[in-house]
Amino acid sequence: MRLFFLIYLFLPLFLNSQNQVDYVRTNNDTLPQEFKLSIPELRDHIYKGIPGYYKKEKYERMAYEFSDLQALRISELISDGKVYSDWENLESYVNKILFKILPPELSQDSMIHAYIYKDGGLNAFMTSSGQFFINIGMISACNDEATLASVIAHEVAHYYKKHSLKGYIQRELGNFSDGLFDENDAGKTFSVNNELEADSLSLLWLKNSNYNLSGSIKAERILQRNESKIISRSEDKWELKETTHPSSFKRVVNSRKFYKKNKDYQGELFLISKGDFLEFKEQSKIESLKFLLQDFQYYPCLELSFKFHLMDPDNQTYIYYLMESIRRICYTNSSVWDENFITNRYYDTVRVNGTRRKRKVKKGIFDKVDFNLLPITQEDAKYIKAKFYWQGDIKFKTYTEAFEFYSKVGNALNCNECILSNALSRTRKKELRNKLLKEYLSKPNIKFENYANNLLKGTINKKLKNKKLLVFNDFDTYVILGKKSVFIRKLKTDTTNTTLNIYDSVMTAFSDRKSLYLQGLKNNNLNEYKLLLELENFSFTYLTSKGEKTKLHILDPRYIELFYKYNVNEIEFINCRYSESRKNDYSIEAYK
Repeated sequence: MRLFFLIYLFLPLFLNSQNQVDYVRTNNDTLPQEFKLSIPELRDHIYKGIPGYYKKEKYERMAYEFSDLQALRISELISDGKVYSDWENLESYVNKILFKILPPELSQDSMIHAYIYKDGGLNAFMTSSGQFFINIGMISACNDEATLASVIAHEVAHYYKKHSLKGYIQRELGNFSDGLFDENDAGKTFSVNNELEADSLSLLWLKNSNYNLSGSIKAERILQRNESKIISRSEDKWELKETTHPSSFKRVVNSRKFYKKNKDYQGELFLISKGDFLEFKEQSKIESLKFLLQDFQYYPCLELSFKFHLMDPDNQTYIYYLMESIRRICYTNSSVWDENFITNRYYDTVRVNGTRRKRKVKKGIFDKVDFNLLPITQEDAKYIKAKFYWQGDIKFKTYTEAFEFYSKVGNALNCNECILSNALSRTRKKELRNKLLKEYLSKPNIKFENYANNLLKGTINKKLKNKKLLVFNDFDTYVILGKKSVFIRKLKTDTTNTTLNIYDSVMTAFSDRKSLYLQGLKNNNLNEYKLLLELENFSFTYLTSKGEKTKLHILDPRYIELFYKYNVNEIEFINCRYSESRKNDYSIEAYK
C-alpha cells in the first residue's frame, strides 16, 4: 500500500507527461551517396599530407601502408550504418563549432567534416584525413557549447600534430614493443604526451575562438567522473594506470594552470546557439539511452536513465529505459533482482589494521546522498527535481522494489511500452504476463503489437519454418608477405562481386538453408543491416544465464521480426578469411 500512496503523492510531477515513449528518431534506410567514399581518393589525400621525410627510404612503405589502411578504416566507419545520415541540423551545428575553433592552417582543408556517431558512450576521435566523429553520448554529457568545443578542439589537435601517423611508424619500427607485451613504457609515454600536447593546443584554440576556457575543465571532469566510477567498481584498484591517456586529475590541473594564467580572459559559453544546443542535448539523451540498450550496455543505460530521471522525473521515456535496463540485467542473471539498485556494483574503501581494503557497498542508493554512488556530480545536484527520493521513507532498495516502483510510475504516466516491459519481466508467472499483454494490446500506437499477439497466443515460433538463414558477412582476403598481412579488396570503381558466386555455389548443397549477403543490405536496407550486425555482435557475447535460459525474443522483441521476415527459426553468421603466403618483400611495389 505504501508504494501506491507514494505514487499518488508525487502524481503532480507527472501531469505534463506524454503517453508515448519518445524514441526520437527513425533513421533513413538508404545509405547516402556521399557516404560511399573512394578509398583510393582518401588514401591519396592522406598520403599527400604526410611530411616529405616520411616518404623516403625505410619510411616510404610505412607511409603508403598507413594511408591505405586509414582510408579503408574511414570508408568502413562512414558506411557501417552507425553514422547519422539524416540529422542534418545537428550535423550542421557541430560543424559550425568545429570550424569556429579550427586554426587558420587547417581552414582550407576540404576533407575536414564532423559526423555524429550512434553510440551512447563517452568518446570522440578524428581520422588522419580530417573526418571528426563524436558519439551522441558525448554530446548528451556536455552542459554547454564551450565544453563541446573543447572536446572537438582536442581531437583536431591530434589531427594537426599527425599523432596517429607518428604512432604508427614508431610501432612499425618496433620501438613500442619489447617482444613480450603489446606496448612497452615508451609507447605509453608517447601516447600520454600526445594527449597532453593535444590538451594544450585545444586550450589555445578555445581562447583564440573566444570560447570560455572553463569548457576544457568541464570536459576533463566528465572523463574524471568516468574514471572514478571505474575505480569504485573495481575490487582492488584505487587509481587507474596511465596507459594511452594521462590521468584526468593531471589534465584538470594543467587546464587550471592555463585558466589562471588567462584569468582576465572571459570568453563565451555559447557562440553558435544556446537554444539549438539545449534542444540537441535533450534529443541526444534519449538517443544515448537507445544505443546503450541496443549495444547490451545495460548497467550504463541504467545509471544514465536514472540520472536523467532525477532531473526530469515526469518524463516517461526515462522510466521506460530504467525498466528495460533493470529487466534485461535481471533476465540474464536472476540473482540480481535481490541485490541493491545501482550500488550492487560498487566498493567502499576501508582501513583494516592500517591497510587499505575494499568491501562491497551494502547501503542503498537513497540511504544518503553519496556522489560516489549516484550517477550525478555535486554540480548536477542543483538541477535535481526528484528530491522526494531523499525525503520521508526510503522508496526502494533492491532491483525488485525499483522495478515495481517504476512500473507504477509508468502506469501513472500512461506509458504503454512500460506495460510490455512489465509483462516481459514475468517469465515465471504466465497468467500475470498474459494479463499485462492484453492490457498492452488494448492501447493505441504500441510498438510491438505483432510480437505481443504472438507471445500471448503462444505462437512466437510455431509459424516459423524449420530453416536456417545463412548470413554471409565478411570475406577477408590477404596476401602474407613474410610476417606482414596485406589486406586485398576491390576498388570502389569495381562493381563486380565475385564473392557472391562463391556464396551461390555453397548454397547448392543446403536445401534447408536460405542465404543473405549482409553487405548487400547497406544501400537500401540500412536499418536491417544494423539490426543483423547487432545480432551478430550478440552472438559473440559471453552470456551466463542464471535462473533460466535466455530467450532472444524476451531479451529484445526487435529481433523476432528478422525471423518472421525470412521465415526461419535459426540465423547463422558466416565470416571467412582467405590468405596466400608469398616470400617476404617490404617494398612499396609489393604492397601495391
